[in-house]
Amino acid sequence: MEQAEQAEQAQSVEQRASEVVLEYQLRLEDMTEAVRLLFRRRGRAGFIHHPVFHAAVMVLGALVLTAGLAGGDGIGFAFGIALIAWPLLMLGVPGMTARQLLRANEHHGVMRVTVAEEGVRTVSAHMDARMSWANYGSYAETDHCFVLRSPDKIGACAMVIVKQGAHTPQDVDRLRALLNTKLPRV
Repeated sequence: MEQAEQAEQAQSVEQRASEVVLEYQLRLEDMTEAVRLLFRRRGRAGFIHHPVFHAAVMVLGALVLTAGLAGGDGIGFAFGIALIAWPLLMLGVPGMTARQLLRANEHHGVMRVTVAEEGVRTVSAHMDARMSWANYGSYAETDHCFVLRSPDKIGACAMVIVKQGAHTPQDVDRLRALLNTKLPRV
């Protein structure tokens, strides 16, 4: 009987070593960071959300605005204002998108995410979902979270795994190592 218990405990310890369990509730800061990352890494369309592109559009707007003022051209003036305002408005898009996503998911409450050899399992008050690694094409990492992206070219769908949910810093390292074996990092 003792051998069976020891074998079961050894198997349980081995299983825990190959999986990482995180518990967290999504926060606006984490979602905003994840959305910003997704927007910037969206293939060819990602440049629209890149800060360098925003700065270039603002400089162009300033030039058009100056030319419109110097030439007395009302259309050039209005177009210059629009080119300056557009990047400023675009800076708020990740935050607005994150708020909408958070509002849509806040009813889940605290989520328990288990990342293991066979895939990712998410359990909350209202769901129990299991996704194999085939449902993810790549992953990216930010300071506060891991973002598992769908396999389509632009990675339009994603799962956000918040580092704050790890029990220890070693769990974050184990999670990173596990993700590196299963998905390409972008």
